[in-house]
Amino acid sequence: MTAAREIPDPWAVGRARQHWVPSRGLSNGLDARGWGILADLDESQVYRVLFALSDIGVAAYVLPVRVTVLEAGDPEVLWRLWVDIPRYRAAEDLLMVLLRHGRRRRSDRPAPARRRRRRVPLVRER
Repeated sequence: MTAAREIPDPWAVGRARQHWVPSRGLSNGLDARGWGILADLDESQVYRVLFALSDIGVAAYVLPVRVTVLEAGDPEVLWRLWVDIPRYRAAEDLLMVLLRHGRRRRSDRPAPARRRRRRVPLVRER
């Protein structure tokens, strides 16, 4: 059995104890002793969530995970968010506010057709 390959966190230079992020992961640079899974994020939400958690002082990192595609248009890879366990509730509250107006739900109805505007010639004919 081989151990998972890990890379050092590039933002860990100024801290006393170095924080390790698993390969393919992204971190907000804060240190934690214990981690808990909070949510699965879409790729477009990753940086916004990591920076917001960093602003309130909650350590967090994300890892890509493969998921089963249930409907057409669903992503094959989601980013699993891990946060510092003692600050789990604060991270949960922030995530609810951030993602409240997130991705729209799919609708069974097709998008309404747009009316075409009447073409007006740019040059007047004589």
